[in-house]
Amino acid sequence: MRAVVSFSAFRQARRLLALGIGSVSLLSGCSPEAPPANPDTGPKMPEGGLLDYPVDAIGPFRVGYRSFLHTYQPKGVEGSREIRINLWYPTLDEEGTPPKYLNAFPDDDVFEGATVAPPMEAAGYPVHLHSHGYSGFGGTSSDMMHWFASHGWVAIAPDHKGNTLPEHEDTVPLTISFLRSMDLSASLDALEALPAEDPLATKCRTDEVLLSGHSFGGRTAWASGGAVYDLAEIQAMCDEGTRFSEPCTPEQIAVFGDGLGDSRVKAGIPMASGVGDEPGWFGLDGYDAVKKPYMQMSGTLDPVGAENVWARVTSIDFTWLDFEGGCHQLFALGGCKEFDSYEGWKLVNTYAFTFARRHILGDKSDKVQKILDGTEVLSPKVKFQHK
Repeated sequence: MRAVVSFSAFRQARRLLALGIGSVSLLSGCSPEAPPANPDTGPKMPEGGLLDYPVDAIGPFRVGYRSFLHTYQPKGVEGSREIRINLWYPTLDEEGTPPKYLNAFPDDDVFEGATVAPPMEAAGYPVHLHSHGYSGFGGTSSDMMHWFASHGWVAIAPDHKGNTLPEHEDTVPLTISFLRSMDLSASLDALEALPAEDPLATKCRTDEVLLSGHSFGGRTAWASGGAVYDLAEIQAMCDEGTRFSEPCTPEQIAVFGDGLGDSRVKAGIPMASGVGDEPGWFGLDGYDAVKKPYMQMSGTLDPVGAENVWARVTSIDFTWLDFEGGCHQLFALGGCKEFDSYEGWKLVNTYAFTFARRHILGDKSDKVQKILDGTEVLSPKVKFQHK
């Protein structure tokens, strides 16, 4: 995680994403077209449904944003836990005030507190849940959240308290590793418990959600998907004495044994995440326990051990996308020296959204099928593998 974040790059990227992959020009000033205006009633709802817009382009909506505090009682720690939940959603508003993530980083292509556009289908808004990286914050992957919300989804990303940018520490307690998954489940609980007067109340399809995660969030995405922990390996990490910022307790280790999976997660996308040659958190055979489709993304300039995860997964529907020249932040803040950020975000968003359309919405269209089986090559820079 870089300490300095340029959201001006995010704003410019969104204006350029309408262009084809590999043909991005910094001279372009194009931005996504607003919904057609009606002089009598204001902007109209986009026609069609959730599957009627291209997976490889920004959707027909503008994007609204809000955040709110949520308190819940996690297992394995004393006292309640309060987290901030960041939420992006479709809007028909054509102007508004940009939010400032962490009260510091403005995002000019998103409108804070915008009105909520009605869902495109009677079933409500599909949901994308995201976990940020070590010492990050919910808004670090706002480009992906923007992409999904522009297509009529609700996207949520909690700030993992105790592991955010303002709280940065070189080491954190063992508890953070299970609290992050509990934050994700609590975020879905919060969506389900919105008060009746909230325009999103009862309209978010939390029964089947997409889960993504960057870096540390990638491990969280495996855990919340149902991966099984190797308790002996966790005990060995604790016994080292330097891995965590405070001593582990038997009660804390027992939480991992209970599992952190959430049945509402139906597909997962871990990004910039992997494991070394050692057994690691999920041992040699704990990944397959998710029993659902996963798409792993990594960069060749970011040796996180994605190849080791690939080798250990044997029984689930598993895809691995390895981006030639991609660095750790290709999937969040951008800024890789050998991979253009605008091109990278478009590729990452297109693959992620196509995966979501197939496994969350059941899209079996020809284009979706070809992207996900590798028949349609979006870029020669992406090595596609599937098993």
